[in-house]
Amino acid sequence: MRAYDLTEQVKKKLKTPEFKALLTPGLMKLGELYKKNKKDLRIVGGAVRDLILGKKPKDIDLASDATPEESLKMLHSAGIKVIETGLQHGTLTAVVDGEEYEITTLRIDTEQTGRHATVQFTKDWKQDAERRDLTFNAMSLELNGTLYDYFGGLEDLQASKAKFVGTADERIKEDYLRILRYFRFQGRTSKPDWDEETLGAIERNAKGLEQISGERMWMELSKILSGNHTAEILKKIQETGVDLYIGLPSFHDEKLLNRVKQYTDNPATILASFIADTSDVDTLMSRWKFSAPERDLMKFIVAGKRGRFDSKAAKQMWTSPKIKNEYVLELAAYFGRDDIINELKSWKAPVFPVTGNDLISIGTKPGPEMGKILSALEAKWKESDYQLSKEELLRLLK
Repeated sequence: MRAYDLTEQVKKKLKTPEFKALLTPGLMKLGELYKKNKKDLRIVGGAVRDLILGKKPKDIDLASDATPEESLKMLHSAGIKVIETGLQHGTLTAVVDGEEYEITTLRIDTEQTGRHATVQFTKDWKQDAERRDLTFNAMSLELNGTLYDYFGGLEDLQASKAKFVGTADERIKEDYLRILRYFRFQGRTSKPDWDEETLGAIERNAKGLEQISGERMWMELSKILSGNHTAEILKKIQETGVDLYIGLPSFHDEKLLNRVKQYTDNPATILASFIADTSDVDTLMSRWKFSAPERDLMKFIVAGKRGRFDSKAAKQMWTSPKIKNEYVLELAAYFGRDDIINELKSWKAPVFPVTGNDLISIGTKPGPEMGKILSALEAKWKESDYQLSKEELLRLLK
């Protein structure tokens, strides 16, 4: 990770181009409204982390010490449209100049189940930060660029360390998915830094992952698979026993995994590289709830990796109406055949030269039998690598 050289723990001004580009007129309008009403409004969470790393955030989350009722009153009085998305959790969405901004009231968790928490609103920014998972996700940023870092997140970010806020046991028990988030963020560091105390907490709490929904689990796992240091992270997942509670297939071939990741970052293809049988894909889907297209791609890769794969086979798959071109490219990526990937992308499939009229002209009667003959001839044509001419194909019928 590359972080800007910010060394003060609290109140350091961020003046990066990425931050300035984020300050749209709509966002500044919100900031002025809250300031006018003597309320704070800050950017929180992953957006702050990304800005410090010099990245443009995909989206931004805002937090305020204003209660939901106070925010509603302010926004309505200013004529700003509000979508009441999750008021019971302190969250609403303000729509300014066609842009949506999610604003959440500062809160503390009063009761945790390991999946959900009962919250209580607070005015204390540090208390709100204490409930976040990792130190570099617990920073907040005022719209004037003032950075607040209560737990050394900036230092950890610069040192490329994924570290829980407070004790790992407490944070994990609040939401067991944080185990996978911890592994996922190790994949965003320049080199994973494994803390034995944290790994011990993960091992002690791994069983709690049985409570987590498949959708949430796959969201994190897919990012682990497509991120960096995947093989090393999967080994740690196995060493801590996490794999037993999430249903992760046994992983051994680090060399194969690293080869596949050289050619694709598609998590379905990467996962398929260490799935033994297509039936295992259905078992995983029942637990992780990934999409039907992801399931189909995994099954295609698992089945295809056992067979012959060369330019000829790839072209036959490419022209099959039953196989998506994307799947063929991913299978080529699995085999590390970037030559085939490049060939397919520039290849224009020839048109099958024989038609029904050609068969009629030599005495074949229209009907189901004609369709079977055409299919058989097309298979022969593909087998010849599309070289047989119309005349040569028709001679096969004599």
